[in-house]
Amino acid sequence: MAINIKNERAVDAIKRLAARYDVGYTAAIEIAAEAALQTPNPPPPDEAAQSLGRVARIAAEYRAHLPQAPAFDSDALYDDAGLYR
Repeated sequence: MAINIKNERAVDAIKRLAARYDVGYTAAIEIAAEAALQTPNPPPPDEAAQSLGRVARIAAEYRAHLPQAPAFDSDALYDDAGLYR
């Protein structure tokens, strides 16, 4: 079973990984592949955008039902001497 890698960046990365772990190229590819398979798959970009849109709509609906907070008045916290009331 042969794999011919024609991407110089990929070849360079495999060489560096092999040197780092002091293994051959095949073992380096195996290490990289196993590490990649252990990483959770991110959702596809369109699915992620849809999820983000859903979250934004839910948050907007939630905020619409919150009571309006009164404006913060820092003068109400301190007396004329600057001490906390």
